[in-house]
Amino acid sequence: MGYRQFSNGLARVIYDDELVGADCEKLFQRDWLEANSGGATVERGTAVMFEHNGVALVFKQYHRGGLAGRLVEKTYLYSRVENTRVWREFSMLRQMRALGLPVPRPAAARCVSVPPLAYRAALITERVPDSKNLTEVLCARPLDNGRWEKLGQLIARFHRNNVYHADLNASNILLTGSGDFYLIDFDKGVIRKTLSAKDARSNVSRLRRSLDKLRGRYTPFHFSEDNWQALEKGYAAGE
Repeated sequence: MGYRQFSNGLARVIYDDELVGADCEKLFQRDWLEANSGGATVERGTAVMFEHNGVALVFKQYHRGGLAGRLVEKTYLYSRVENTRVWREFSMLRQMRALGLPVPRPAAARCVSVPPLAYRAALITERVPDSKNLTEVLCARPLDNGRWEKLGQLIARFHRNNVYHADLNASNILLTGSGDFYLIDFDKGVIRKTLSAKDARSNVSRLRRSLDKLRGRYTPFHFSEDNWQALEKGYAAGE
């Protein structure tokens, strides 16, 4: 697997040359994406799924939240490309895959300097085949407690490898048709030298809050206290 980089004007691009070619910068262009993704509209905060050279991919544009997001939307303060959110997430995905953790394969990242001090960025990853996020799954059907235990074990496995997921919620967990879980969206995440028990617990608590919120929003939503106890059992076994 080879990772290559190039510059084009104010843009820096890194890409996996086994997934996409040196012409991959076109994949970040809004017109090209909308023409090649079944008519999807490229909006901030929205993942766009498309295919390129027979490879299923997902495009994600970085965006700010809250008041700052309404004012500046897609731009961020720029120091050096290695410090940008997109470069850090691309690198983190590479490291986690090297550790054997189930995360999407990074395909390409692009960072465009917006003088004097800002930048725009987007990330493309390989799509996890035959998968749905946990929110979609639980709106459609329940999972048995064995599956919940497996999810708890997986979260513990990430924590054993000192991975901190900054936004572990149901929509950032994928379940494949064969029953495997993946974690996605590691923006603002980090692999620490040592992950504290407090931060590990905050990840698990964030997931619980997400599930409770979704249970109040959707009917049906197949999540019970018994399911959560099974997840906790799996997590404890995996620590």
